[in-house]
Amino acid sequence: MSISFTPQTKLLFIGDSITDCQRNEDAEHLGIGYVLRIRDYLLAADPMRAPYVMNMGISGHRITDLAGRWQNDVIAHRPDVLSVMIGINDVWHGLDGRKEGVPVETFEATYNQLVAQTRELLPACKIVLCEPTVIMAPAHKDGNAYLSPYVKVVRKIGERYYADAIIPLHSAFVSAIKMRPDIAWTTDGVHPTSTGHMLIARTWLETTRNL
Repeated sequence: MSISFTPQTKLLFIGDSITDCQRNEDAEHLGIGYVLRIRDYLLAADPMRAPYVMNMGISGHRITDLAGRWQNDVIAHRPDVLSVMIGINDVWHGLDGRKEGVPVETFEATYNQLVAQTRELLPACKIVLCEPTVIMAPAHKDGNAYLSPYVKVVRKIGERYYADAIIPLHSAFVSAIKMRPDIAWTTDGVHPTSTGHMLIARTWLETTRNL
């Protein structure tokens, strides 16, 4: 999939803390993570065609939280390109005895509803679905095993609704960690380091063929 941008293109990112990345402390409200890196690359690569980028990530959010704000934070903005990254907290918040996770059946049903609604109300919007990244030690040594079904759900929904791109972030992180375990890809087994955010940005750009 190749996305043709113009300065009038609205590119909206929505997700959890990995997307949020301190956006409310930033004058441009883009944060310091992968969203900023993607915006900066697009500006540097083609200043005359770079899109208007919006960050709607909120730390701690799960798919059910996105559902509660979808109308205001997505539909109302009428983005031309929508990029969704969610799923980490749906799993992580249910591990180690915590009861704030989202069962995979609920995750799928809710995610499906949001993408279907977007296809109906914003038929021209290009949809980019991002696999959740990783849950690894010290966050939880078996986190990726629990996360795997959620990754499959994202791919399943992307295929069902003909997403314009499905970003293979989980496999990108697993591969990178396997190749270079000496590199800090996350700060705590979940939240990406600067290098981890660059990996997200690179994978996003490569998959959408803007790199």
